[in-house]
Amino acid sequence: MLPRRATSKEPPADDRLTLAEAERHSRVRVTRVSGRPRLIQRLAALGVVPGVSLTVVRPGGPAMVAMGGARIAIGKSAARSVEIEVDEPGASS
Repeated sequence: MLPRRATSKEPPADDRLTLAEAERHSRVRVTRVSGRPRLIQRLAALGVVPGVSLTVVRPGGPAMVAMGGARIAIGKSAARSVEIEVDEPGASS
């Protein structure tokens, strides 16, 4: 029997918020992107990397986010792999 291949499909801990769970029209900052390397690279190519601020146009899947002058659709599975924190109003960026 071959050993099972380790994957990063672990559910987020209770204190972590993902893009799929964000509130509509909220301003968020990406804290971590997890998943397979190809997914992480694809999201990075779109500009979804730790530290970037996004506005959640539509949560869930596909999630729609705005950053800069662009809107980006991110599938439900990928949205679950993007951990975020809500930006506080008035916080300096």
